[in-house]
Amino acid sequence: MIFYATKQTIDRYKIKMSNEMSPLFKETSNMIIERETNDPLLEWGLKLFYFDRRKCIQAMNFASKLTIFIFDVKVDDIYEIGNTIAIYLLDLYRDDKNMITLLNKLFSDSPICVFSKLTNRSIISSLNRNQSDYALDGYRFFEYIENGILKTKEINHDVNFNWFVTLRVSNKPEYILPGEQFKTLLQNRYLKNIK
Repeated sequence: MIFYATKQTIDRYKIKMSNEMSPLFKETSNMIIERETNDPLLEWGLKLFYFDRRKCIQAMNFASKLTIFIFDVKVDDIYEIGNTIAIYLLDLYRDDKNMITLLNKLFSDSPICVFSKLTNRSIISSLNRNQSDYALDGYRFFEYIENGILKTKEINHDVNFNWFVTLRVSNKPEYILPGEQFKTLLQNRYLKNIK
């Protein structure tokens, strides 16, 4: 999978781009970018935001606009972002055995995560809109604190299954639930191969 990060995210987390890596990692990273670019199901936008003075990450899937909010992400944690997203995805669809199978297939088909610079204006706009309209620049998340604990799974469920976003389909805007769209796209990709 390719994680396209905003400039601010790259700077704050000191994310190394492929040209800054050792030759082996550079070659592997470039190979994955070449293979997975323009496969929107494998592409994610990453944007830094702050909540309660802590660095957090918003990750948005290019194909479906499925969004995962990840809280209190330390600099050393950034290279584990793929595993964190996988954990949240498995939780989002925990009651759907077929989706768990499909997600595991997706993870095995694309097991390595690489970083690149985010230039897709549509995704940048969608990330900004999510941060301002859904997250209310982080203030909404205070509603999810119960007994001093932030309910991150509930946040990620609500943004994907209770919040409509606009997606261009055949050049027309359609309102979709990102969690349902991601499921449809994953089924379209793999279901014919699952028995």
